[in-house]
Amino acid sequence: MAWIKAVAAAGTGLLASCGSSIAPLRPAWQQDPNLFHQGFPAYQAQTATTPHMVARVVYAEPEHVRHMVERQDDVPETQRGLARMGDGTVDLGVQDAASGKWLVSHLCGGILFVEGLPSQAYRIVLKNRTPMPLELGAGVDGKDVKTGKAATLGRGGLRVEPRGTIVLDHAAHGPLLFKKVEGDAALFDTSAQGMPGVIQLAVFLASDAPSIGPEKLRASQIAPFGLFPVGRPEQYR
Repeated sequence: MAWIKAVAAAGTGLLASCGSSIAPLRPAWQQDPNLFHQGFPAYQAQTATTPHMVARVVYAEPEHVRHMVERQDDVPETQRGLARMGDGTVDLGVQDAASGKWLVSHLCGGILFVEGLPSQAYRIVLKNRTPMPLELGAGVDGKDVKTGKAATLGRGGLRVEPRGTIVLDHAAHGPLLFKKVEGDAALFDTSAQGMPGVIQLAVFLASDAPSIGPEKLRASQIAPFGLFPVGRPEQYR
């Protein structure tokens, strides 16, 4: 019995000494290079520098917005409330801060065009449509919403719980206010910083998100040229 107690004590001490060196448990998408989503390794799209998607908003005065939408040479869809962005990970909309009414917006060419007047206070509403927690980096007019520094497309520390909603109505230096937008440069600006008239929300799967599922794709199931594979795991249900 004394021998058993000694062995147990030694094992406990060993675990305690090694505890600090054991890597924390990570979700499967961070560990497994063979886990695919839409034909691509899932872990590649979930790094600190590569967002899962970027929801992009371009705003200007009503006539200016209509002009830029025409330049898109695509079919616009006028939105009444939240708009489905990208692959459907998030819904996004912009409201007047004073009245709470949804601002007139048009989804065209993957961009949400919002009609707003200079110095008008507004708020951004984003809904997480997935059962996974998300992290956001929010850049408005070239500035990070939280820090006021130059915007990036990295993780910004804003968290949205599964199926949850986040409302942004203030930046680091005060309320969100539309600026005067001149010309059509905002339409073509794809930089990480953005410029006046451009709002970019970089969307990441949260670092503590659970595994997206046990299903893996064999090499034979992955279609060539990035086409949709047969039997891909459904991440967002």
